[in-house]
Amino acid sequence: MKKEDVLSIVAYLLMFAIALIVGLVVIRPMFSSVALPINPYAFVIIAILLAIIFNTVMLEVGHLIGGKIGGYNIVSFNVLYFCIHKEKNKWRFGFKSFDGLSGETVLAPKSEKANPKPYIWVPVFFFLFEIIAAILLYVFSTMNPSNEALVVFGLGSVIFLAIGAMIAIYNLFPARLDSMNDGYRLTLFNKPINVVAYNELMRIENLQREGKPIEEIRFFEEITDFTASLNLTYVYNLLGKKEYDDAMLLIDKICVNPSAISSHTYARLLAQKIYIKLMSCPLEEAKHFYENEVSEQIKRFISNDVSMESVRAYVLIAGLLEESKGEVQYVNSRKVKALKRTPEARVEVEQELYTEALNKVLEAHPDWDLSKN
Repeated sequence: MKKEDVLSIVAYLLMFAIALIVGLVVIRPMFSSVALPINPYAFVIIAILLAIIFNTVMLEVGHLIGGKIGGYNIVSFNVLYFCIHKEKNKWRFGFKSFDGLSGETVLAPKSEKANPKPYIWVPVFFFLFEIIAAILLYVFSTMNPSNEALVVFGLGSVIFLAIGAMIAIYNLFPARLDSMNDGYRLTLFNKPINVVAYNELMRIENLQREGKPIEEIRFFEEITDFTASLNLTYVYNLLGKKEYDDAMLLIDKICVNPSAISSHTYARLLAQKIYIKLMSCPLEEAKHFYENEVSEQIKRFISNDVSMESVRAYVLIAGLLEESKGEVQYVNSRKVKALKRTPEARVEVEQELYTEALNKVLEAHPDWDLSKN
């Protein structure tokens, strides 16, 4: 099991512990000692739903305000798939996926000096205010048990605070979990090079999103997760031009120190190498690389990972190395989900790269019918 998976389990266990403790130690005793004007179970369900919405909105509003304070333009504001985004200089509303637990606010730096730290800290201050308000309301409700309205608000404040704490644990956990959370960003921003790389990455992604040309991309010699993500922009440009040798050289340069990047990033970089090998090298050479230079752990990751880097590599592995039509159908069915997780600016390139990979598989197996997938 990878480090990120273990840490994700720890974060979720902490969230579950909060829910269990609040439910058994606070809410259940109050139910037994105070008569509520509505059904207790209905009250809890409604309160939880409202708490999720409230805390998600407050988190993303904090991101929005923090982004503006830090010197960024707001590109999109997504709360539980309800997204307000900028498209061709006009604000539009729609339903979009996001990278996060409950929402995402996407930024674009106004200048190289933009500071991403307020983006992280403003939501923390909002949550601190929520803690103070919830505690005060709960204390007042326990001092006046005969006031039904106050008791309801007191119980509600506990539920709101518990949900807020669960979201805060996930968001501020100091490690990369299922998504790029604020706690992980904060650990990276301790290095000035990562702040520079973050702003450059946001700038490039915004230009790609708007369909504008990227005249210059900065390559970072110091490798971290952020600089690796930015350097991969070069790789995508080279893959699009079929300049596989140059793309491989850049990937090797990024991979020179695997401990400097997360295991997910490293595994996806190897997936890129496998893709290039199978697309451009003799099959025996690609097979030798895959069987002798890729660990079993990386192979398992690629076969299960729902990212376009892994999906397009695995469709080649399944079709050309394993010659398994069933596995090709399986990975082909995951493409749509993987594309939804791909940054919008890279969707078109990834779609093209995947189609080329699938066509290569079909050329090797012209009798395979994958039309149903």
